[in-house]
Amino acid sequence: MLLGILVGFLVSCFGWQIDLIAIQRGLKRGRMAAFWVGCGAILADIIFLSVAFTGTQPLLDHPEWWGIIRWVGIGVILVLAARGFWGHGKPHKQVEEVSKRNPTKNFLVGFLVVITNPVVFLMWVGIVGFIRAHFPDARETWFKEFFLGGFLIGAMLWFVPLAFIFLKRLNRWSEKNHSFISKLSSGALVLVALYLIFFEKFRFS
Repeated sequence: MLLGILVGFLVSCFGWQIDLIAIQRGLKRGRMAAFWVGCGAILADIIFLSVAFTGTQPLLDHPEWWGIIRWVGIGVILVLAARGFWGHGKPHKQVEEVSKRNPTKNFLVGFLVVITNPVVFLMWVGIVGFIRAHFPDARETWFKEFFLGGFLIGAMLWFVPLAFIFLKRLNRWSEKNHSFISKLSSGALVLVALYLIFFEKFRFS
């Protein structure tokens, strides 16, 4: 479980694409929005991990699916970038309350951005392969459940402070600073989308 906690924390910490989206939506819709973005990303990672532990061959046999899925993910990122660029500023109380009552949209944003990225899936396949090669206990039947439970804890150890401590400090900033952060994160997301389009070519060998 400790290994899962470490992996969950580090992957969430260095997953700057999701972190940017969580911060962007947190500034616009409130801290709970950022938290639910993180939860959606965590679920997508857990699904990929479960597939990697169980067996990846069914997905590897159909690479044509991933081309469509990849473009869906790029589209989601571009839409988020556009909304962040033109719709910025501190969240109104009413908007924040609606976001708290209806977390589904924010959850789906985090989920879709991760689940539509085939490279994340390949990353988890590689990580699981490394774990099985270097940790003898990884072949035990109980290892998967303990690792996934630890991963959930580790990821929450990153997203909870991000949403409820870091964003709380950002919310004290002025409207001008909020606008700058929103536009900066939107620009970064556009660069991510361009990278996925032109450089990150997904192929199975």
